[in-house]
Parts: sequence; C-alpha cells; structure tokens
Amino acid sequence: MRALKSVGLVALFFPLAPAAMAATQSNISDCQYDASGVESLTDIFTCGKVSGSLRTLYYSTHNAYFSKGFNQDTTSYGGSVKYETAPVYGFRAGVSAIFLRGIDHPDEAHTISDIGDNQTNIGEAYLSWQQDDFKITAGDQRINIPFVGDYDWRITPILFRGVDANYGDSTNYLHATKVWRYKPWGDDQFLNTTAYTDIDERTNGMWAIGGGRGTQWDNKKLTGQLWYQEYADYSRVVYGESHLQWQDRLFQPDVAVQFIRGTSLGKALAGEVNSTSYGAQLALSFTPTLSWKLGYDHIAASPNSWGNGSLVVPYAHNSSSGPYFAQPFFTSTQDLGSGNAYMTNLNYVLNENLSLGTQYSFMDLKPSAQSASINQSEYLVYFTWAFSGVLKGLSVTDFAGVQTSPLYDSHFWQNRLSLQYDF
Repeated sequence: MRALKSVGLVALFFPLAPAAMAATQSNISDCQYDASGVESLTDIFTCGKVSGSLRTLYYSTHNAYFSKGFNQDTTSYGGSVKYETAPVYGFRAGVSAIFLRGIDHPDEAHTISDIGDNQTNIGEAYLSWQQDDFKITAGDQRINIPFVGDYDWRITPILFRGVDANYGDSTNYLHATKVWRYKPWGDDQFLNTTAYTDIDERTNGMWAIGGGRGTQWDNKKLTGQLWYQEYADYSRVVYGESHLQWQDRLFQPDVAVQFIRGTSLGKALAGEVNSTSYGAQLALSFTPTLSWKLGYDHIAASPNSWGNGSLVVPYAHNSSSGPYFAQPFFTSTQDLGSGNAYMTNLNYVLNENLSLGTQYSFMDLKPSAQSASINQSEYLVYFTWAFSGVLKGLSVTDFAGVQTSPLYDSHFWQNRLSLQYDF
C-alpha cells in the first residue's frame, strides 16, 4: 500500500515538471556562443543549464540481510535540481539543491536509513575549467572512478568534496582525483568519515591516479585501464581491466580480464588488508537489443586480514560491488569474503519504452577462515518503463529479488520500486 500511495503522490506533481522544464530549456537553447563561451556577465547566467532528477522510492526488505523476522518498508521522495552556468573562458560554476522527505515512515528500527532521514541542503557546489580535452573540477561534485562513485539509484546521490581532473575522452585518458570529504545517501552533510560506519575515526580521504587506452586492431577493439588509489589510513588499491571485442564476428564477443590488489595503509582502521582478486568476463550481443553477460572473480584467502582477504574500499562498502565482474545486486562482493564469485545477466530492450532483464549470482565466499562458505544465491528480475511524448523523462523502474544462503538458514527478499523524472 505504501508503494501505491507514494507513486500516486508523485504522479500528481511530476507531470507538471516536463512542461515547465521544457520552457526553461527552450529559453536557454536560444543562446549562441563559441568555444570561448559567452561574452557578457548576464549571459553567463541566462544561458546556463538546469538539470536534475526527482523521484519517489519504495524500498522494502524482508528478513533483511538474513535476519529472520526483521522487515523494513520505507517510502520517500525527493531528488536534486542543479543549475550550471554557461562557460566563459572555459570556466563554469555549478550548484544543486538536494531534498528528501518521508511518506508515513514506520519506527526507526524498521525504516531504511539510506532514505529514512529528511534532507534539505546544497548538494553540488563546484567550479570547473575546460580547455579542449582537459577538464578540472574543484568543489562538491559527483565523481565516477573505480570504487568511488555516486551509485545513484536511491534518492539523493553520493557526492564528494575534492578535485577531479581528466585529460582525454572516455577511452583514452589520464585521470587524477583527490577527495577530502563525502556525502553518503542517508545524510545531507559532507563527512570526514567513510562508509565503514562502525569506525568513528576521521580520515583525510583518498587520492587516485589512472589511465585508459584503446586501439583498433584488425576489426577488433582492445581497451584497458589501470588505477592506483590510496585511502588514508585504510588501504592501497591497484586495479586493472582490459577488454577485447570482435566487432565483425557473430554476437560481437567481448572478453575481459581484471586484477585487483589491496594492501594496508597507515593505521589500517578497518584491519589488516591483504586482498588479491582475479576476474574474467564474457559478453555477447545476440541482437542490437538482446545482450548476455557472464562474470567470474576469484578472491584469494588471507586468514589474518580483513574479511578473510576481502578488499577494503571505504567509499564503496555496503554500497556497490563497483567494477567486480561477478557481483550481486543487493550486497557487495568485496564485503562477503574470499573464494569464488559468479554472475550471469540477460538484458532485453523491447522498444524505446521498455527494457527488462534477469540476473543470477552465486557467492562461494568465506567471510573468515573458520567459517563455511555462505553459498549465497541471488535471483533478480528488473524492468524500466520510460514514458515518451509530453511525459518524456519520466520512468518507472523495479528491482525485485531474493537471496538464499544455507549458512544463515534464511531467505532475504528485497524490492525497490521507483518513479523518476530526469530533466
């Protein structure tokens, strides 16, 4: 009932947004400027761009994370609205407002914290400068590098306070990042802690440097990326990934490998880190609209280190499996232990409105040397319906699934239903 109530409330308000935003964007599109940007102080603001994402989310868990009888059902709405100025001599400024409100929340114990507390604050607030293929952004912003990203499917995004610089494009690039603070999903403040909420010590954040390279080779595309990251007083991480795609062969097979190595750094606040992972992936495109992916990762056991050899990545803990090829949707591979992880995903885009898919993952992982394997299976189905016409930008998405594990002798169910308007 909460799901129906939340969808109904948002449906009353969101249909007003497309027309209003279209008028705003129409005025902005009348502005003309070259690579050097606008010429007048007035045009910096009047030729800027408005964007954002408004959504309501019904988030339900039953036997939450294998705790028998512990159920959580939470419905909230909110999002972010951003304004970015037009460029002048390569400079732009951006600022966003974030907000979140609950709908008929249960008691605190049965409210999911990621979308439980009200939020009202400034989200992004940055200054960027771009010249040709080089761009640098300083301030509160979204960042997207391995194990440091916004993973934006809840209501307000994860944001980072720092400096982010990139030279090149999405394939051939050099990238450097320094982060001092971060804003998690469930808070509207920038914190000097991490996603390890049981560790209350301050951290100086992280820094990373990475690069990517791609080349065409006899109708095959070869790409790769390599990263080095340091999380202050937590861990050092080296991450590498490479893909080889046969573009002129049946199903256009894409074969990929990855390597992830983590070691302790400084105070090692999460514990000793000694993590080594190897992965392989095969992706096939049966048609332009039907794709299949099979992923595997091996995490080497290390009995005296955190999580029996698990990877310590402070901003992705309990948030996402990041670039791991084999990952469940509801939990995170790097938090589950050492051993073997498998994942397969089938996705079908029926038309411009409907895409749907299913995913299965199996985590043969041991959280400690003394523990049996969790043998966790996750069965997931999902779909997105994107509206068109006057409701373009509005979509409905649902992820529903169950995890099973003989180690915990329980079934963990979860459903995430969202109504979203992007503009």
